Amino acid sequence: MEIREQHNLARLLIESFALLNRCGGALLGYLITVLLFMLAEGVLVWAGVPVFMLKLANIFFAAYFSVVLLRIFGAKAEKTDESVSNSLSASVFPAVYQVIFNIFYTIVWVAFTLAFVFFFRGSDSFANWTMQIMTGTATGGTYASIVLTVLAVAAVPLYVGARLLYAPVAIAIREQGPIEAVLYSFQLTSGTRVLTSLGAMLIIMLLPMLFVGAVLYGGYVAIPLYFADSFNLAQLSPVWIGVFVGLGILYCAILLALPAFLVLVFLNQDYGHNRDSFTPQAELKLNSRETQVFGADNNILPPGVGNIVRPEDVANVEVVKSSVSANAEDGVTQQHLQQVYQPKPEDLVQYAEEEDRMPTILFDDDMARQIEQERTMWENKQKQDKTQKGEDDAPSVKMSK
Repeated sequence: MEIREQHNLARLLIESFALLNRCGGALLGYLITVLLFMLAEGVLVWAGVPVFMLKLANIFFAAYFSVVLLRIFGAKAEKTDESVSNSLSASVFPAVYQVIFNIFYTIVWVAFTLAFVFFFRGSDSFANWTMQIMTGTATGGTYASIVLTVLAVAAVPLYVGARLLYAPVAIAIREQGPIEAVLYSFQLTSGTRVLTSLGAMLIIMLLPMLFVGAVLYGGYVAIPLYFADSFNLAQLSPVWIGVFVGLGILYCAILLALPAFLVLVFLNQDYGHNRDSFTPQAELKLNSRETQVFGADNNILPPGVGNIVRPEDVANVEVVKSSVSANAEDGVTQQHLQQVYQPKPEDLVQYAEEEDRMPTILFDDDMARQIEQERTMWENKQKQDKTQKGEDDAPSVKMSK
């Protein structure tokens, strides 16, 4: 999947599991590092380190390991091939920024909670609704009131949460500060793009709950109804043990795929936002015939025999000549072009007069020799004519006897 092309949330969710598979080795090193940290923490507790100091350290390391996980997924998604060691070393300062953002995010949610408590202070609505539901006396109006109240209460937190959804990923992958990440998250979720982030946030929140609900439904309804003879919780058979182990692995895979899903959604929106539009599908194809070489520099595209032109196909192509097109609205450029290609009428008149005064005749060597011969013949003829005329005009002398 090309992350620079536009994709829907369902495609990105499926691709998150494929990304999880590609990060297998890196995730293994990540999990080993987390286990070593937990072991070191247990050793510190055994050594008598105060618990409150460990809790303060856990605030930082929880943000630190979340940043490392996001960087691992981002490196594989963008194909930068960043190693786990580089991710661990490059996540220190982003983890500090992540802690600051978490404090800001907590303050926002505490403010919403206090506003909710103040708004419903002294109200008996929730108690009445709960009593009506438990006694079975709730009407359609009661359920409608509950739904509308929940939507009204959750609308603002969900909207703010959707606008801030990409801030942790921007801190981890783009290494932005907390304020810059918040502003950038608001830019990526502006307009109708907030619906995409809202849908991604609901998937991240509800998918684990739906999976657990499905497992509980199977345990309390489907298994007693269809597998009562073969299922015994006190003595589980190897088949049922394998089923529960598989469900546990699948649940862990879902929990790990959700950060990958968030990274993919962020990158997909990030490339689309920075490019103003997503990269279109490549449609340019090379000719099936052999490529003609013009000039000695061999400045041509590699032959592709009808294949789609990919970036790696033109990686070694060097641009040796380029042209610049001027803006048609550029007054200076238009004035210059008019002076060059549209001279003034008086300049044309002067040029024509100069051409009339100084005619230019183009001739070669043969024509020059022929003209020289004709000039010589003309001079000789003039000399002969003058000589003959002189003889004719001489006075005649008559002799007398």
